[in-house]
Amino acid sequence: MNTQQLIAYPQGTTEPLTYPTGEVILDLFKDEPIPLTLNVDDFTNVAEADASYSKSFDIPGTKKNNLFFNHIYDITSDSNFNPHIKTKIIVKEGSFNTFEGYLQLNDIVIKDDAITYDITLYSEAVNLKDTIGSKVFRDLDLSELDHLYDGANIENSWTGILDLFTALPANSFAGSGTTTDVLKYPFVNWTGYYSYPSGDLMHYASDTFRPFINALYLLKNIFRDAGYTFSSTFLNSVKFNKLYVDFNTTSSDAIFGGDAVTLIDGTYNTTSTVINATSVSGGSAGLFDISTDVLTAVNNGTTIQLQMLIDMVSSSNSMEISCHHTNTSYAANPVSGSVLFSSAVPNSTISNSFGNWIINSGESIWLEIRALSGTVTIDTAAGTSHSVIFSAISSTSISLNNILLGYRGDTEQWDFLKGFVDMFKLVILIDENNPTNLIIEPYKDWVDTGNLLDFTNKIDDTDIKYSPIDGLAKNILLNFEEDGDDWITPNLNNPSTSYYGYNYTSNIEIIDKDTEDIVVNAFSDTYVKDFDTSAGSIMPQIMDSSVGPAGQSLRYWENNMRILYDNGVHTLNGITYSTYGGEFTNESDYLLFSAVDEFPITATSNSIRFNTIAEEYSPNIILNNLFNIYWFKYIDELYHKDTRIVKLVAYLTAKDIYELNFNDIILIKNKKFRIHKIEYRAGAMSKLELITIKDL
Repeated sequence: MNTQQLIAYPQGTTEPLTYPTGEVILDLFKDEPIPLTLNVDDFTNVAEADASYSKSFDIPGTKKNNLFFNHIYDITSDSNFNPHIKTKIIVKEGSFNTFEGYLQLNDIVIKDDAITYDITLYSEAVNLKDTIGSKVFRDLDLSELDHLYDGANIENSWTGILDLFTALPANSFAGSGTTTDVLKYPFVNWTGYYSYPSGDLMHYASDTFRPFINALYLLKNIFRDAGYTFSSTFLNSVKFNKLYVDFNTTSSDAIFGGDAVTLIDGTYNTTSTVINATSVSGGSAGLFDISTDVLTAVNNGTTIQLQMLIDMVSSSNSMEISCHHTNTSYAANPVSGSVLFSSAVPNSTISNSFGNWIINSGESIWLEIRALSGTVTIDTAAGTSHSVIFSAISSTSISLNNILLGYRGDTEQWDFLKGFVDMFKLVILIDENNPTNLIIEPYKDWVDTGNLLDFTNKIDDTDIKYSPIDGLAKNILLNFEEDGDDWITPNLNNPSTSYYGYNYTSNIEIIDKDTEDIVVNAFSDTYVKDFDTSAGSIMPQIMDSSVGPAGQSLRYWENNMRILYDNGVHTLNGITYSTYGGEFTNESDYLLFSAVDEFPITATSNSIRFNTIAEEYSPNIILNNLFNIYWFKYIDELYHKDTRIVKLVAYLTAKDIYELNFNDIILIKNKKFRIHKIEYRAGAMSKLELITIKDL
C-alpha cells in the first residue's frame, strides 16, 4: 500500500477558509507511488552535475486537485494558477519527508470528462538554475556602492575603507557605515600607456585604477535576489573572500577620468565662436560631442581640468579664449564666459594649465575664441607641437548601476555562479532543514565524509550488473574562456594550454574519445608580470589586442571578466608614479592583485590557474593549483581501472531515503560503494546505481 502524500502549497494568497493550514494534500492515483530519481553527480561527465527530480506522473482531476489548480483545465475560465512560477511541494511518507522542491505542471488531459494533471517534481538545486538562468548582472541593484572616484578614495579602497556616498543599509553584504571593503582599485595595466621607467609610471588614474568587486559579495546578492541563501565553509573562508572580479567599463559609459584631447584648427574673427575640434580621443571622449565641440557630464560632481597647447599663425592678431559652462550650483566655478587667456602678442604658442570646473549630469562646458581685431588663425602644422586643447576629468562619481548599463551588465548570473562551480569543483546540495538554503562545498571536502550504511540485507544479490565507465577521454583540458581581443592571446600562443590549462594523460590507451574540454566560461585567465624585478612593479595585464610596438592600446574595451586575489598593499622600490589629473604625485604604494593568494609566493601558495607553473615574477613552482587541489581526486577516481558503475535493486524505506546523504558510503558484503543515482519506489524495490572507487 502506498502511504506517500504529495503536500502542496498554493501559489500567492488564498482564502483562509479554503486552505486554513496553508497547504493541501493533493490526491494521487491509488497505490501508484511517486517515482523519485535522486541524483548526486553525473560521475561520467566532468563538466556538469545533475540534481534530483521525479519522472513525470499523473494525478487525478478530483475536486480537491481542481480547486488547487484553480480550474486551469477550463479554457473559458480565468484561472489564477500560473504554471510558470514556483509551486512548493513536499513528498511525505509516514513521518518522513522524502523529497522537497517544486511542482511543474506539464499537461492537462481531458478524456471522457476525466481530468488528469501530468506533473514533474524538481529539487531546489534544479530550480536555482531556472530562477537565475535568465538574469544578468544588470538585474542587481549595486547602487549602495556609489562613490567618488578620486586619488584619496582609490587609496582608501586598498585598505578596505572606500568612502561611499550614503550609509550602507542594515541588510547589506558590503558591511556597515559609510565605508566598505568589497570594492577595490588594484594596480592593473589596462592600456600599456606608461612612461616607465621615468618618474611618471602612468599618465591617468583610469589607465591603471578601475573597480574590482568582491566575488563573495556578488554571490550573496545573486542568491538573495533569487530567494535563496547558502551555507559554505569554503565560500565564506578568508581565502575565497580575497577573490575580486573586474567591473571594467567602456568609454561610452563615460564613468572614468582621463584625457579628452581635441585637435583644433581654424580662422576666427571678432565674434566669439566655439573652438573647432577635428578629433577626439582618451578616456573622456565619450563625453565630448565633436559635432558641437561641447563636453557634457553624465554624473554629478564631475571635475573638469583645462590645459592648452596652441600654436598661432604669424599673421594672427591679438585674441582671447574664454570658458563657458551651464552650471549654476557651484559658487567656486568661474563665471561662464570668463576669459582664460588674452594676448596682444601674435605668433605665439599658448601653453597653460587652468583651474577646475565642476559640472553635474547633463551640464556642459566648452571654449570660445575671438580676435580682438581682424582674425586669428590656429596653426595645426606648426613645428612638432600639437594644437591640443582640453581637458582631464580628474574625479567623478562612480555609479555601479551606470556601469551595469554597459557590457558588464550583460554578464549572466548563472554563468558567474557556474564559473566557481567549474573552478573549484563545487557540489550544491539542499539543506534538509531549509529547502531554500543550499549547501555548497568543494567535491574534495564533501565526498566520502558521510556515514557508512550497510545495505547488505536490503539488496537482491541475484541481479547485479557491473559496467565500466563509458565516454572517457584520453585528454582532459581544463581552461578559462579565451579572450579573443586580449593582447596576451596573439602573443602567448593563442593561448598555449601549457600556460593556461591542464592536460591530463591517463597513461593508458583510451578508446572512447580523444579530448574532453572543461571551460570556465565566466572568466578569462590574466597574465601578470613585473615591469622591473628590482622595482617590484607587479601588475596584471588586461590590454586589448591593438597594443604592440606600433602603438598603444585602446583605453576602454569589452574584456571578458577577470578574477584575481587581493594581495594587499605593497611598495615600489626606487620608482614612483604620478598622474596628469593630480590624483597621485610621486606615489610609491599600490594594491597588488594576482592569480596567487599571497605575495611573495611561497611553497604553500595557492593559484587560481589550472596548471603547475611559476609566475613570471617568481621562481617558485605553484603546486597548489585548481587542478591539483580541487579536480585531481575526482579525475583520478574516474579514470581508475577498477572504477565501475554497479546497478542493482534494493528494498528501501522512507526512513532510508530521509536519512540518506549522497556522500554516504554504502557497504555491501564488506565492499564499499559511493551513491550515483537512486530511483526510489515507495513500497517496492528501488533501482540503485552505485560506483566502485579505488580508495574506498
